[in-house]
Amino acid sequence: MELGSRRIYTTMPSKLRSSSLLPRLLLLSLLLLLFYSLILLRRPITSNLVSPPPCDLFSGRWVFNPETPKPLYDETCPFHRNAWNCLRNKRDNMDVINSWRWVPNGCGLSRIDPARFLGMMRNKNVGFVGDSLNENFLVSFLCMLRVADPSAVKWKKKKAWRGAYFPKFNVTVAYHRAVLLAKYQWQPKSSAEANQDGVKGTYRVDVDVPANEWINVTSFYDVLIFNSGHWWGYDKFPKESPLVFYRKGKPINPPLDILQGFEVVLQHMVSYIQREVPAKTLKFWRLQSPRHFYGGDWNQNGSCLLDKPLEENQEQWGEQRSKKD
Repeated sequence: MELGSRRIYTTMPSKLRSSSLLPRLLLLSLLLLLFYSLILLRRPITSNLVSPPPCDLFSGRWVFNPETPKPLYDETCPFHRNAWNCLRNKRDNMDVINSWRWVPNGCGLSRIDPARFLGMMRNKNVGFVGDSLNENFLVSFLCMLRVADPSAVKWKKKKAWRGAYFPKFNVTVAYHRAVLLAKYQWQPKSSAEANQDGVKGTYRVDVDVPANEWINVTSFYDVLIFNSGHWWGYDKFPKESPLVFYRKGKPINPPLDILQGFEVVLQHMVSYIQREVPAKTLKFWRLQSPRHFYGGDWNQNGSCLLDKPLEENQEQWGEQRSKKD
């Protein structure tokens, strides 16, 4: 009994100490949690997720893949330009040409989905302004989009050179031909004057005035794609009919050569677009692509014999000719 009661007597203080420490431990834990929470609130929230690098669609390479799907359209597309309808005119090696695909570095580029594109652009309009590079792109683009709306009809309003309206989606896509972007007009010389110096006349270019074909239509479009380049050469404007540049209605002195004029026109057109085209309009500038003619230019019996893209730093006939001139 004595041993048993001693056991009972000795264990009672231990239980009392445990019960008295419990509230203190709980209070200390709450204080630590509160302190830790305050630290977290003051610390900026960071994520362990790393944002993917931006996708540069213009940095990449051409990849040959014979399994590449065939074009979405065929030679019956009504928006084709007859002389440029490679499918109808049986251009050689079309299967090989259509097997090349552009693959950006570090990111994917899926094939266009015409129905998805038109759905996203519903009740909106897309405009192209520039030279035949934009025109040729537009024709192919219209034929692709027509897959999603076979009821599409030709559209040439608002001084458009060509275009199409897609009634199923209420979308208009059109091209305005303005090869220099700026306004220019022919000023002929009299026969006597032309015989003296060999100059038949000049093309007056107002570097600060957009061409009539697009100056009043920019508010109609929700997206605009501009380009210029291939017309800025002496093959288009030889010494017998040169370009003469004007600013604010007066000739620029000293006179500009054709490449200097090109630079000045671009500066003024970009300034005009930024100043006058509605801010809501999405604007793109399309770069110039190399020409692929061999044995002469497009109007000198030149032929496009290539069935693969140019290699990096490879010169095409047009560049070689320009350097020689």
